[in-house]
Amino acid sequence: MSAWRKSSYSAQGSSCIYVARVPADWQKSSYSHEGANCVYVAAPAPHTIALRESEEPDVILTTTPATLGTFIRAAKAGTFDRLTHDR
Repeated sequence: MSAWRKSSYSAQGSSCIYVARVPADWQKSSYSHEGANCVYVAAPAPHTIALRESEEPDVILTTTPATLGTFIRAAKAGTFDRLTHDR
């Protein structure tokens, strides 16, 4: 699919910005209902998962399948529950 490429605005060296074409094959999560607040997922490159939310479609988070799996397992186990209760 899309490949990462170095931005033409990046100079030589290690402080470069890489860009990729936004995937066109977004799929709505089966856990999202009709209406707003839907989560979409795509796989724009090998070993890359892209996530976005319907109300902010230009904000795209990228991660690896392994990292996303770790996050989902932690959320299911209640690891992050205290973050909302301590406020």
